[in-house]
Order: sequence, then C-alpha cells, then structure tokens
Amino acid sequence: MIHRRSPRGARYTTAARTSAGGGRNSPRQWRALSGAILALALAGDVGATESLQAWREVFQSVDQSLQSGVPIDYGPLLAYPLYPYLRYRELSRRLPELPAAEVRDFLQRHGDSPLAGQLRNAWLRRLADAGRWDDYLRDAVPTRDPTFDCWRRQALLHAGQTEAALRDFADTWLRGESLPTACDPVIAAWRTQGGPSPALLWRRFALAMASRGLGLARALRAELPVADQALADAWLAVAENPQRILDDSRFQADDPRIAAILSDGLQRWGRRDAPGAAAALDTLKQRRPALASRLAEAERLLALWIASDHHPSALARLSALPDSVADGAVREWRVRVCLRQGDWPAALRWLDRLSDPERDSPRWRYWRGRALEELGRTEEARQVYRAIAGQRDYHGFLAADRLGLPYAIPDAPLRIAPTELDALLRRSPGLQRARELYVLGREPEAAAEWRLAIRGFDGPTLQQAALLAHRWDWHHQAIATLARAEYWDDLELRFPLAYRDGVVNNARASALDPAWVYAVIRQESGFRPDARSPAGALGLMQIMPATGREIAGELRDATADAPARLLQADANIRYGVHYLRRILERLQDNPVLATAAYNAGPNKVAQWLPARAPVPADVWAETIPYQETRSYVLRVLEYATIYTRRLGLPEPVSTLGARMKPVRPVDAPLVNGVSTPPRPPA
Repeated sequence: MIHRRSPRGARYTTAARTSAGGGRNSPRQWRALSGAILALALAGDVGATESLQAWREVFQSVDQSLQSGVPIDYGPLLAYPLYPYLRYRELSRRLPELPAAEVRDFLQRHGDSPLAGQLRNAWLRRLADAGRWDDYLRDAVPTRDPTFDCWRRQALLHAGQTEAALRDFADTWLRGESLPTACDPVIAAWRTQGGPSPALLWRRFALAMASRGLGLARALRAELPVADQALADAWLAVAENPQRILDDSRFQADDPRIAAILSDGLQRWGRRDAPGAAAALDTLKQRRPALASRLAEAERLLALWIASDHHPSALARLSALPDSVADGAVREWRVRVCLRQGDWPAALRWLDRLSDPERDSPRWRYWRGRALEELGRTEEARQVYRAIAGQRDYHGFLAADRLGLPYAIPDAPLRIAPTELDALLRRSPGLQRARELYVLGREPEAAAEWRLAIRGFDGPTLQQAALLAHRWDWHHQAIATLARAEYWDDLELRFPLAYRDGVVNNARASALDPAWVYAVIRQESGFRPDARSPAGALGLMQIMPATGREIAGELRDATADAPARLLQADANIRYGVHYLRRILERLQDNPVLATAAYNAGPNKVAQWLPARAPVPADVWAETIPYQETRSYVLRVLEYATIYTRRLGLPEPVSTLGARMKPVRPVDAPLVNGVSTPPRPPA
C-alpha cells in the first residue's frame, strides 16, 4: 500500500537533498549515482518499497536540475514511469531552438499523457511566434480555443488557402467576449471578403450585451449601420438604467429586436428589485400585448426571484406564467411557496401538477407525505413514508424519522482481488504516472494523468481504479471514480474516515458532532487537503484566507501563515471546527442554519430567517432561496447521517431529526452594511 505522502519536498534522503542543493554533482557523477541506485533496485538488492523510493528520489533531483537549467543525463530513468516528465522538462526549455523532430517524437510516444497536449500547445505558440506556418499546419489539431483556431486560420492564409481559412469563421467570431489578437489578421481578411454582415454585427452586439460585455458592445456599436446605432444606443442606455425600458420614445414599435432589449432590461432591474421589475413588466404587456409571449422568459425569471424572496405575490406570479415557460423550477417553487406559507391543501394541489418523474422522486414523495400528515390523513401519509423510508438519502432518512424506523444504510464493499488491482496498474502507464505524481505531492498533475487514464474505462474497471485510489489514500479520486462507475454501496470508499483523530478530537473539544464535521469536509473538498476553490477557499474545509486570519487571531495561533497554514490538514480541521462552532452559536445553535451559513455566509442566512412564526427545519431547508445552498444543506445533512453510522455513534442523539430544530424568527437585525451579492438562479 502507498502510504500518505510526507509534507511537500520532505521525501529526499540526505544524499539526494545534498545533490539537489548547492553542492550539485556533475552530470557524470549523477549518471553514476542514478545508475547505481537503479541497478540496485533492478537487481533486487533492496525491497520493493525502498527500490521505488530510490527511483523517486533520483527523479526529483534530476527534475530539479533540469528545471534549474543544469544539463544532466536522465537516460538511466527511462524505465521509471515519470521519465516523460523529464523529457518534457528538457524539451520545454529547448523549444526556442525549434526542435521539430524531437517534439513530434514526444507527441507520438507520449500521446496518452496530458504532457502531450501541454507540449503541443507550447510548441504551436512557438511556431506562431516564429511564423513557421507550414510546421503549424502539420502539427495543429482541432480545438475550440479561439487563439489556436485563429493561428490555424492564419497558417491557411499564408498557404494561400483563403477559402479554407475563412470557412465557418463566423462561428468563431460570433461570441459575447473579445477575441484574442491572433484573430486580427483573420478578421482583416474576412472583411475583404465582405464579412461580417450587418445582421451578424447585431447578433454579436446582442451577445455582448447579454454577457455584460459593455466595452465590446460599444466597439461593435461603432461598426453597425447608422440605422441600427440608435437602437444600440437605446440598449446601452437601458443597461445603464434599466428603468428606461418604460420610455417608449426610445423604441420603434415594429422592430422585432425590441423584445430582447426589454427582456434584458427586466432582468437587470429584477436582480436588484424583482417586484419592481415585475410591475414594469405588467405595464409593458398592457402597452404592447404582442410582445407578451416574447417576454415570457423574463417573466419566468422574475417570478422565480420573487418566489425565492418569499414575497407575498409569489404564488400569484408563478401561477400566472404561461405553460410554455412553466418548467421544473417553476413547478417546484409553486410547491415551495405553499410549504413556506403552511398552505398544505395548496401544496398538495401543486404536487399533483408536477411531472411524473418529479412526482416520483424521493423529494416530492416525502413532501406529499408531509402534506397528507398535516391534513390529518395519517395512514395515507404513512404509506407514502414507508415507500421511501428504505432509501439511503436525505428524504429517506426524514421519512424513517416520521415513522420512527431505523435508517436503511446498506453497505456492500467492493470485492476485488489485489492481484486484479496490480494487473490494472501494470497495464496502465497513465495510472502508474498518476500514482507516482500523487506520492510526490504533485496532485494537480496526478489528477490530470488519472482523468486521461480512466477516460475509456468501463464500469468494472472504474471500480477497480476507485479501489486503487483508495488504497493509496487518494480519497477524492476514489470518490469521484466510484461515482463515474455508478456504484454507490461501498461506504468505506464513498465516506472515508480519513484524518479521524483530527476530526474527532477537534469536534469533541468544541462540543460538536464529529459526523457533521466529516460531512462538511466530504462536501467541501472530498478530502483534498490542498483543494483550492475559484473563490480562493483553501484546504479540507475550504476556508477563505481572510477568515483563516480571523480564526488564527481568535485561537492565538502565532504560527499562522495563511494561506500556507490552511493547506495543512490538522490546522484546517482545527480552524474549520472553530468556525462551525462560531456560526452555530450565532445562529440559534441550529445545525441546519449553521450548515447553510457555511456555504452562503451567516449574514445571508440571517436574512433568510422567518419574520414571524417558527418554521419547521425541513420546510426551511427546502425553501432556501439559493439552489446551491439548498442542495448543499441537504447533502451535508444526508452525509452526517451516514457518518454517524460510519463512526459508530449512538443514533438516538445523532439522528437527522435531532439535528433539525425549528427555525425561529429573527429577534433583531443581524446584518449591517453588508452588500447583497448577485442573485443566483432560484
């Protein structure tokens, strides 16, 4: 078994560390050293683990030498899985020499590695910079990247193939964001052939407006025919102040493009004031009845935003939508509005209006049972609950709680012989490279190799691969790969107990449920200690650096060095547990509210508290305005229930029902001076 790797860069022996540092050996000495180590490994003079470790140490030192620009003979590492990375390192540094034959040889030999795509892109960039267009055409591959697409078209232009160069170029050009400079020569050639037409110019202007690309839109406006510029100016004015959609003098009544402008203005207005925008929509429909059908999508969005704000007019708005836009989101929010209002007869009526697949889902079957129960139709409700109480999910657990039944949490571990796993590893160079990169702490590269290696695997082989990753303690990859295999019953792989001491000890020190902490980690990072979100959150529990500094001050952690500290598993767990405790105390000591706050922030959750009467926790969770947060809360609560079983915790005090306290009304304003983020889809 591959054990969890040491901290980054801590795998060198003393000899290797010296060789890679200031007292660097000569290339001849390195050949002798690496050859000697590998000869011992191949001769079996050391154990298998020690042998592989020797290869890793030599690889890291050679790789560091190449990265520093020191020539070194890495030929003795030819049999090591990561040899292509050394070759890639050398070729990348030598690309200015334009070694075409060597690059093509690499692409042919190592096309099964992500390195091939990386080297090809770097090579094509170099060829484009050097104007080597014949070579570019030889080595280019189909791509959706506009830069490389336009370089390929430039190469065709240089080859005198103008028709081929401009074929379907409108598809590349027609986008709502600016094109790279590589496209400028192609656009110039296109213009000599009569492109783009006024109709295409307007379509791209509309795309730019829809993408909020006002700079591009203004540039395109200057190219529009004079007859179209006035309408473009009207749209730009609406973008600046959406209330201008009510100014009829800006729009010609018979222009079919007006609907897009009005729809865009309504959406911009609705993001700040959905009821106000809906009132403006009513006015527009009265003035221009013929446009009503073309404004239906904007009407749908406004109705959903109003519903997610729990506005009194929500149900009327949702009910009035035409069938053409009454999709699943609309049907579900009609039910949610009734749930939040406690109107159980209406909830039952709208539940009957769901589509068959929606109505048969565990979510809406549970809510049918709840509605029947609230209406005193107890036996019917129990029948509905019994139908889903045997399912291992959030709504199945809720149904079991309503019936007082134990949870159904089946666990069927994969039964795959170690010899099968070893055989899979032997026949997959990509998996071998992924393992070595992961052990060496190069997880992003390891993940890229893994994704490419398993791309063509069937279900049983994906199961084997998932078990391999689990055997290496690569939990994130095991979870993701098992999901691709659509195998849901191996709970050890899907819900690992990694970092158990850190989770349990910190949770108990803060008087928190360790199953809940585990559930948050599982949802936030899938047990990736070096996880980084696009927003900048770090580590197992995805803590923002600013929050980490705050917590470090509260914990008086003098060694805190965000973000580096947050990428250490022990510190991240300690900080995350501390933050959970803090928001739990702030939000009624209610795990449902604290879970929502971990995703959306405590200020936002404070805004979602009921104004008057308490709301049952299941109703509150189902009617969370943000879809992402709503799904997040349900998954964490489901995972916490499973982790209760995995940890062997007593269920009477750790059931889903025990975690779901009624949500009390807000006692006092908790939000001061906090700006409202952009509205996500409901």
